[in-house]
Amino acid sequence: MRVRIPAVLAAILLIAPAALAQQQTGSISGKVTDNSGAVLPGVTVTVASPVLLQPQVATTSQTGTYNFARLPIGTYDLTFELAGFRTVVRKGVQIEIGFNAQINQQLDISAVEETVTVSGESPIVDTKSTTEKTSFDLESMQNIPSSRDPWDLLNRVPAIATDRVNVGGSQSGQQSGYISRGSSSGNNKWSVDGVDITDMSATGASPIYYDFDMFQEMQITTGGADASQQTGGVGINIVTRGGTDTFRGSGRLYATDQKFEDDNVDDELRAQGAVSGNPIQNIQDYGVEAGGPIMRGKLWFWGSYGKQNVKVGVLGFYKDEPGCRPTPPTDTEGLRNCLSTDLTTLNNYNYKVNWAPFQNNQFAWQNTFAEKIRNARDASDTRPIETTYRQHGVSSDYGAWGWKSGPAGVWKASDKHIFSDRWLMEFQWAHVGNNFTLDFHEPSLKDVQRAREITTGAYSRSYQASDFVRPTNSVDLTTTYFVPAFAGGDHSIKSGFRWREAPVLSASHVGGFAEARFENGVATEATLYRDSLTEYDLQTYAWYVQDNITVNRFNVQLGLRYDRQRDAALPSAVGANPIVPEWLPAISFNGADTGIVWNTWSPRLGLTYDLRGDGRTVAKTSYSVYYGQLGKGGLAGNLNPVSSANIRFPWNDLNGDRTVQRDELDESTILSFGGNYDPDNPTALESSGTVDPNIKDDRTREFIIGIDHELARGIAVGASYIWRKYDRFSWDDTIGFSSADYEQITYTPPASSCPDGARCPTVTYYQPLIDEPAAYVSTNVPDRWRDYNGVELSLTKRYSNNWRADMSFAYNNAIDHWGSPDSYEDPSNLETANGYQYAPQSGGSGIDNIFTNSKWLVKFAGMYSVPYGHVNVAASLDAHQGYPFPVVVRTPSRAHRAGRVDVRLDPLGSVRLPNLYIMNLRVDRPIPLHGGARLIPSVDIFNLTNANTILSRRRTQNADNANDVSSIVSPRVIRFGVRIQW
Repeated sequence: MRVRIPAVLAAILLIAPAALAQQQTGSISGKVTDNSGAVLPGVTVTVASPVLLQPQVATTSQTGTYNFARLPIGTYDLTFELAGFRTVVRKGVQIEIGFNAQINQQLDISAVEETVTVSGESPIVDTKSTTEKTSFDLESMQNIPSSRDPWDLLNRVPAIATDRVNVGGSQSGQQSGYISRGSSSGNNKWSVDGVDITDMSATGASPIYYDFDMFQEMQITTGGADASQQTGGVGINIVTRGGTDTFRGSGRLYATDQKFEDDNVDDELRAQGAVSGNPIQNIQDYGVEAGGPIMRGKLWFWGSYGKQNVKVGVLGFYKDEPGCRPTPPTDTEGLRNCLSTDLTTLNNYNYKVNWAPFQNNQFAWQNTFAEKIRNARDASDTRPIETTYRQHGVSSDYGAWGWKSGPAGVWKASDKHIFSDRWLMEFQWAHVGNNFTLDFHEPSLKDVQRAREITTGAYSRSYQASDFVRPTNSVDLTTTYFVPAFAGGDHSIKSGFRWREAPVLSASHVGGFAEARFENGVATEATLYRDSLTEYDLQTYAWYVQDNITVNRFNVQLGLRYDRQRDAALPSAVGANPIVPEWLPAISFNGADTGIVWNTWSPRLGLTYDLRGDGRTVAKTSYSVYYGQLGKGGLAGNLNPVSSANIRFPWNDLNGDRTVQRDELDESTILSFGGNYDPDNPTALESSGTVDPNIKDDRTREFIIGIDHELARGIAVGASYIWRKYDRFSWDDTIGFSSADYEQITYTPPASSCPDGARCPTVTYYQPLIDEPAAYVSTNVPDRWRDYNGVELSLTKRYSNNWRADMSFAYNNAIDHWGSPDSYEDPSNLETANGYQYAPQSGGSGIDNIFTNSKWLVKFAGMYSVPYGHVNVAASLDAHQGYPFPVVVRTPSRAHRAGRVDVRLDPLGSVRLPNLYIMNLRVDRPIPLHGGARLIPSVDIFNLTNANTILSRRRTQNADNANDVSSIVSPRVIRFGVRIQW
């Protein structure tokens, strides 16, 4: 493995006063006065908590202020001491990720030594931050009904919409797609214990799956981020558990089985193709975690093991056995018994060691292994079992790195040193392994050509296989410095630097090197593929500085961030397509570098004002500029000719064997082609693509104004207005070709191709007047942007007086714009997209035909502890507007190599699926055991009302499966669980 840290980086690490890491801590600060209001310098302030190896001590400045930065999340006690004054102890101050607790304290003069203890007054309003965030502490994650994965928690965050409904863990075998405030998923960020683990190939996704019981806290950021976050996407920040001076741990067993599951398919849904629904077959979730002292106050350990077995039934995905395929039974029980198992197994191992080698220094080492095995990834009604993937570790050695199979892993080493009560610094190194294979369902399918019915989109016979090797290495240096009484205010300055390298290798092979395409069962077209083997290296550097300036009731946040991103394509080679080697010959690529480096400066400005001076009502506003993250091959991939090239010809199955042979192809007509490939010069050793040397990174500008108010102790409400503008999108601009090179065509689908209930009007589409050139340049789209306007309301009630609650309402309006003919080439769907809702389509992993967009979303989660009987009752609600249902008519193959196009019949967002309302309920009853341990049996009921909301339909109207239901909400199901805590 190559780990390259340039000399300039080493120099920066030696001299830089600061560095970069995703926030995993909070802070406590404040002012100490006497009973006349005069400031008190020289007060000794001590902060202690079970999560600290050693207490921290600060002394108030000449302005009476103190500051404890980068405190681990947890509950703290503060002690204020000064000779001649009563000592005050403030207990129970709660710190969440990124929360700034303002604790101002008044000390009374006293001639005798005495201590006053104050409890239960932890702030709930952050007076110093403009970040829009939602935090989940340990209790809310464990005690509110959930499917026990981080993607399910996203459904409890204001304004976030996900592409799937995870009823009781039915979708826990795969990551959810999600968007917020009109952002693209490619700018989402993932962080675990300060390590940026974001997958830079599936950009914006997580590279691993998780044991839910490894989480201590999770925070979701949706806007107003300070300079420590690069992008304007959703930021997911996870802090894992750790050891303390007290040995503690827990174990759990949860079981969900079809024996305790209802049927939510009625006659109306059966008539629309829903038949079996999407039931859980069996889910098991079990594990153990524990930690404690090796040397009290000096050395701690923690570790965990967790496993999930997820078996679900997928609508239309039947076993390949008599009585199930090709004609399944009609009764619900028979249908469910015929559903193939989409089995996913998730194994997760963690350990962590914290060590204080000497005073004011703490070293940490931790490791996570995450393994995923999936039996039938992408299973759906259009992907029968022989076309699904088997997912497992990489099975071969590839390329210069030579990585082998094994579970994905995260390794981290860090060292934090407190130089004084005003200055601390932390160094961190991390490696993230991310290697996996999406294999053929059976090895023999490697040489079997896959088949596709063009009208319905259904595949058969085989599919393809891919190997992915995606490790990252990173180094962070982070510092915080507190400067009181300077230039009229107190300054809390944080700064950071990060170096990150993300090499990646991807290899793919389509079964039999070909796709046989049929139209209504008749051989029509054939697509020929060449294997792909690409290698890239991505280098990024980042630096930021942020100053929080406090002047009386005002807090000003001034931030500036610099990002440097560059990628390169490395040498690789692929063999020829054996069917048409002249069209798709072998290629040996020497590698390429665009020479383009993205250097961006991102300003951040925030302002808060404490309206009453008591920390209970805060007005806030912020303006931020964010830039996107460069994924693997994002620039250099345009120069790489060994990506998955393909070419499509008319095909006549002369011998009737439904398999493509060379003599059955009409090679005089090219229907379409793809990849960095020129069919007019197929033996070219260079790509048909180039990159504009002036191409710029995508940009997000954001303005937020809002107010937070503490209604009562532990209860806060908030309201925000959010404006965003997205622009500088990139595209592949065909050289010598524009929207003026298209002609308008009308098409009326034959009545025979449109089943009852389908909409098959005459449609207008466009086709080129000349052959589409292969040469293109990757550049920014002119006159192309997206606007977002939204309002969010929230209420948070911390647990007290036997109850807690979180509620939110969000209104979203994200509109796409193409401002001139220069902003598009093919005008076919412009009329139904320009000026309408932004609704990106989610695809893959068993989810398709999902267009994620809701203009309104309502979220609720709460718990009540019954005073008598010690029973806890919790509930959650996820309600949102139905997602768009953009029906289409599929055209014939267009002239001049343009392929087919799906023409939308309605403006995007104007026709929608039904609104979604999902309620979940949980009841548990802790039972005390010897020595303070507890046994907690629980019952969770998911989809309490047994809703059968349609989540997706088949959109193509001139197809046999037009408007067929392809997925519905999984039915009501009961999960039984038991936990033991000690």
